[in-house]
Amino acid sequence: MEPTRRARKDIRYPLEAPVSFSWKDVHGVHHCEGRTYDISDKGAFVFSSVCPPPHTKVVLKISIPAALDSSRVLMEVEGQVLRVEESGGSDRRNGFAVSSNQAILHQNARDHREAGPGWSGVN
Repeated sequence: MEPTRRARKDIRYPLEAPVSFSWKDVHGVHHCEGRTYDISDKGAFVFSSVCPPPHTKVVLKISIPAALDSSRVLMEVEGQVLRVEESGGSDRRNGFAVSSNQAILHQNARDHREAGPGWSGVN
């Protein structure tokens, strides 16, 4: 995987992987799914038809394929939504950027008891 550089100091790696995410607001806890566009050691960009509002605390679960077998690595990220981008084009690819200082890796997502849909990382 080749890193890409943007007008940022962090290296971003293009990675299209399934992600589930959740956040809480006055209406309750929201659970949605999307796909990552890229990740770095400081955050990620996620494409999704539903996006949390800017400055919201969000928890991401990114399912990353392992390199040597059919297992997956599960990355849990807690962070804050920096910005939301809404596409006005025909592709309707909305997305949001998340900044984070912490990520937890689980080597085998199949063994993690909360790896499935409906996971709630927001209390």
